[in-house]
Amino acid sequence: MKNLRKNKVIIVSLLVLILFMGGFFTGKVVFQEKKVTIPEHILNEFNSIYEQEQEETILCLVGERNLKGWKIIDTISPEIISNGENTIEYESCGTLNRNDIIGTWHNHKNGLCELSDSDIFAFGQDYAIYKIELSMVQCDRNRIGIFTKDIINREGYTFEQDTLEFEVA
Repeated sequence: MKNLRKNKVIIVSLLVLILFMGGFFTGKVVFQEKKVTIPEHILNEFNSIYEQEQEETILCLVGERNLKGWKIIDTISPEIISNGENTIEYESCGTLNRNDIIGTWHNHKNGLCELSDSDIFAFGQDYAIYKIELSMVQCDRNRIGIFTKDIINREGYTFEQDTLEFEVA
């Protein structure tokens, strides 16, 4: 009888330890800050477009979601209906009917790396209808604000404090 009670205590203790350690390690992965991986040739493409284009332009981001965040694999130019220095009207990247569209990139010449009100509205529609998860805005060479729905839903987000980080691969 003593051995049975002792074995139960050992088994329960081991289960608690396993659950604690498993929760620690999985929690670490789940709550780790997400990043966007951008291949060097795509970052060079972003920089080139930013430096050459005087009008606002946009790209659809092809990629995948992983435990670390998102990885951009390619870009596609959507149909642009009209654009100017601070505005753009375009066909949503979601209308491409692809499962691998993870976001959009656009430029703000001499602007902020933050989404304007119209950018937030367009991103909200893309997220609600097509589940497009990222909105990126470039405001200088190698300076990109990257936003998700969760970041935008926070009150008073700013580029310096709330943008996702990116790494060049």
